[in-house]
Formats: sequence, structure tokens, C-alpha cells
Amino acid sequence: MAQVLVSGAINWDTLCLVEHLPSPGEEVTCVSETEVPGGTGANAAVAAARILGLDEVALFAALGKDAIATVQLGVLQAEGVLHEPVVQINGQSSGHAYIFIDLDGQNVIASNFGANAALNPRYSRQAKLSTHMQTCRCVALTDPPLPVASYLIRAAVGLDIPALWDPGILARNGWDALSPLTGHVDTLILNEVEARQLFGTAEPGDIVENLDSRSAPTYLLLKQGAKGSLMVHCATGAITSIPPLPMKELGLEVVSTVGCGDVFLGSYAAYLSPDSERQHALLMASAAAGLNATRPETRGGPTRSTLEDIVKKAADYGFAPAQKGFPNA
Repeated sequence: MAQVLVSGAINWDTLCLVEHLPSPGEEVTCVSETEVPGGTGANAAVAAARILGLDEVALFAALGKDAIATVQLGVLQAEGVLHEPVVQINGQSSGHAYIFIDLDGQNVIASNFGANAALNPRYSRQAKLSTHMQTCRCVALTDPPLPVASYLIRAAVGLDIPALWDPGILARNGWDALSPLTGHVDTLILNEVEARQLFGTAEPGDIVENLDSRSAPTYLLLKQGAKGSLMVHCATGAITSIPPLPMKELGLEVVSTVGCGDVFLGSYAAYLSPDSERQHALLMASAAAGLNATRPETRGGPTRSTLEDIVKKAADYGFAPAQKGFPNA
């Protein structure tokens, strides 16, 4: 059975390359258009599977009963992801995301959630989640509906396995909606936009200082884009920071940032599940996200051998964890 259970969206993505992202009311021309499989949950699951191998990652997600669903399930199988927990829901279309990417690799996304929004805990029996969770060593959530996140986080607590939660679009619901669950979470993963939505700031010291200990996750992990990543142990204020992958020195160039956060989560889960070495897991996740940005496809996560080779090379340029505490710690 799988080492990692992932839950989140599965979409069909339409990628449009534009010279610049449009302002309100502005029309822009697509330089090129591509259709690819995507979705936060599916992307994270594929990223983890490329590291852990065949049948080591399971995905709990929802599709419609349509032609897109047939293609998506075939892709997951080819990637080695266990897709038996992916349910197909009558009367729902499979999700579709529309993504504009500028020449600097930045993006804006509009999603039609379709079946993703209809996923709920009632499907857990059909998906045989209790069986899958008995053997998994880590649960990774991106942005499943909040009732699904609640079900899986509490189930993980009951089985004493870490739950990693990247709430993604759920951050727009605010901290009051998420805080009943965050105290049960091993790692809460946010980008800077999501941190500001929840806390009004992306400064880790300000966030942790104002967190009620009852709603604080064990670890707060901040994805800082071109600045790297940072993980805070909420109880002590100890910080582990990872610099950005040294792209120029490695002969790499950013092409698209689409899916980088998903690859980050999947890779972090993959490396955390076998050995629980958090610094190493954070380092590998940061490198995997950086490598994903050098690829045009949404699912550009690297294989284990490719990733470990690039991390070894990057170490010569200072790509390594650093630890510190808050000034007032």
C-alpha cells in the first residue's frame, strides 16, 4: 500500500503563454496554447510518485464521468499513482483550469472546479480511505473542500501520522475557518499571498507571535518564491531557511511557475514519509519546486535521481539549510 495519501484538485489545464498578464479590461494575445493534465492534488501526487516510485502514492480526488476523466485516470496510472481512491461523480464535469503565463514565468489562474467541489467525506468509504490510511506514513492535503480536509486531518491524528496541509484557495475563507483544524496539523504550508490573506502579514515572526498555541500547527512552512523557503517550529521559534536554487550557476532558467507549489508539497511529503528528516525534506522540496519552474508543463517535477543530482551540484553554490531563531526568542 501507499506511503503517502494525497488529496486535492484534479483538473484539465489550458495554458496560454502571453507577453504580459492582462490588466482589468485589457485584451492580450496568446503566443501559444497548450492543454495538459493538472490540478493541485494530482500534481502533488505525481511529484511524490516520481520520487517514491510505483504504487507508493495514492490520490483521493474527484472527476466527472466524462472523456477527460478517462484520460486523467490513464495519466495517473502511467505515473504510478494509485488512483482507486479517485471517485467519479454523476452529474458533475471534470475540473478545468485556465492559466495565463507571462514571459517571466508568472501566472494567473481561473478554475472551474466541477467535481472537485462536490467531493465530500461520504465518498471515503467508496474510496476505501480507511484501508489506504492504515499503511500510509503521511497525508498531504492541497485544497480539497474544507469538510474533506477536516475528515482527513482528524483521521491522521487518530492514526498518529503527520498531516501536511497547503490550504491554497481555502485561505480566502480566513483564519477563523481554518484554525479549528490547524492545531492538529503537522505542517501548515503557505505562500506569501496566502499568509497575508490569513494573518495580514507574511513575516514569520509576526505570524507565530500572534498564534494561539491551541491553533498553532507544529510547523509553519512559508514558500517565498524566488527568495527560497522557510520553516518555523511554532513552539520554539526555531527557523530553518533554504535559499533559492542557484539557477544561473546551474545553467537553468525560469520558464513557468505553474505547479511549483504542488511539486513542493509532493516532494516534501515524499522525503518526510520514509525518514522524518525535516531539513532534508525541506531542502529537496525547495529544489524540486525550482526545477519545476524550468519546465513548461504543469507537472514538471523531477525524478528522484535527477533531483538528488541537482541538489548535490547546488551544494557547491551554498544551497543548504540554515538555522536561526527569532530575534526575541
